[in-house]
Parts: sequence; C-alpha cells; structure tokens
Amino acid sequence: MPKKVLNSDLVKNYLEHIKNEKKVSEQTIKTYENIGKNIPFNLLNGQPTIIKKLKDLYDNPNTLQLYLNMIILVRRHSDEEVDKLIKFRNSLSDSIKETRKANLDKMDDKLPPLEYIENELNDLTGIRYVINYIMVNHGLRNKDLNLKFVKVLPEDKDENYIMQKGKNILLNINDYKTDKTHGTKEIKINNSKFLKELKSLNLKDGDYIIPMKNGDKISNIITFNDRILKLTINRLGQNRLVKIVVKDLLNKKDFEKLDQISKDRGTSMEVLLKSYNLYAGNDNKD
Repeated sequence: MPKKVLNSDLVKNYLEHIKNEKKVSEQTIKTYENIGKNIPFNLLNGQPTIIKKLKDLYDNPNTLQLYLNMIILVRRHSDEEVDKLIKFRNSLSDSIKETRKANLDKMDDKLPPLEYIENELNDLTGIRYVINYIMVNHGLRNKDLNLKFVKVLPEDKDENYIMQKGKNILLNINDYKTDKTHGTKEIKINNSKFLKELKSLNLKDGDYIIPMKNGDKISNIITFNDRILKLTINRLGQNRLVKIVVKDLLNKKDFEKLDQISKDRGTSMEVLLKSYNLYAGNDNKD
C-alpha cells in the first residue's frame, strides 16, 4: 500500500526545494505546479502501477514524457524509487524520435514551398502575423513565443519579453529549451508591418501576447502549444514551418541565414539540419 501522503504536499515540498535552489525559472515552477495538480493518482504508488495509469490516461508519448519528468523529480526528492520510471521514459524518448523522423520523412511531399508561406504571411494580420513572422524569420519554438509585452525590461528577467524600441521590436528570450546553455537570446526585428500588427493588438505594459481568457499567462505547455498550432499558417505548426524555411535556405546555400536561424533558435546549425532530417546521421536532438 502506498503511503498516505497527498500529492499536493509532495509537489509543494519539491517546489519549495527548487525555489530555494534557484536552479529553474518561475515559468518552469508554474508548469510543474499545473502538472502536479492534474495527476489523478497517488505519486507514491508502485512504479508499475504509475506506468499503467499513465498509459491508460495518455496516448501521446510527448504528454506521457512531460508527466513522467515531473513524477520522477518529485519521487526522487521524496527518496522513492524511480528506476523503472526512468527506463519507461527512455523508451518513450526513442519512440518520439522514431515517430518524429518518420513524420518528417512523410512531410516532404506534402509541405508547400516557402514562397507559398511568404505569400500567406503577407495576407495575415494581428497576432497571426506576429506569430508566423517570428517562426518563419527566426525559427523560434512554441515555448519561446509565450511573450510578455513590456515597456522596460525588468532587472530580474525570468520570462520572455517583447518590447518596442523606436522603430524596432526587441525580443528578450530567457525561458527556452536550451537557456541553461546559451543564456538570454536577444532578437531585433525591423519590419514596418510587424510593428503595425503588434500595435494593433493594443497591448498594455505587462500583457501577454497570447493570454488566457482572464489575461493571465498560459502556464500549461500543452494548452499553449495547441493555441500556437491554431494560429500558424494552414495549421502547419512550428515543426513544419521551420522545416520549410530550413530546407529552402539549404537548397539556396544561404548559410548566413541558416546560421542566424540556428542562433535565434538556440542551437547549432548541425543540430538544426539533423533535427529536420536534412543532414546525414539524423538524431533529432533539436
């Protein structure tokens, strides 16, 4: 029988620990809090039981992996065994890579050319233009686009920010996949239509460009990814849009632009090309 300890207490203890350690951002802590609230079984159950319950609840391996990450961290902090959970998570990682590679292989014949995407982009307005412009021209991931509009950058930068500075728009990205390796990413956008469409959103200082209905930040990454997907051109999503751009630049041998995309994304050009199945020895690390 599992110990009679509430999940909320386990999660709270773990979150207090990582807050004190100051090794993760506030956004990551909020994500963990949301995941913890949505786990409908005892985190101290036996590992085989947890694996079975997760499989019953979620079909998507990415969602399974997201929940597993949180469960492993909390159990490890509580001195509970995690070896079987880690083994299961590793098997999911392999499955995700294989599925992604297969999907990218199938994608090639169905993807529109970059010229089509650019024409569609020019017809967009408002938030759809803003999001698609950033993806097409800078290759940012979904998570990077959880942007807060500010007039002045705060001293304690633990979120992703967008601000106007003269005729330019500045992106200050602090919470992203490889932030521990690359630190803050700063991207300058000098485009009159982008400025116009951003202004059309009538954002106030502290507003999120893609908020919840009450104006708060969307902390659940699954919910946020779904919102982004619905905003992208033809619902292509981040992976497809970036692959279209990268493939076009590679065909044109525009390595300067590829280098800029990889830096804006927070990865190397080699990893970028491997991730989109455009380089020998694909290992999908991006």
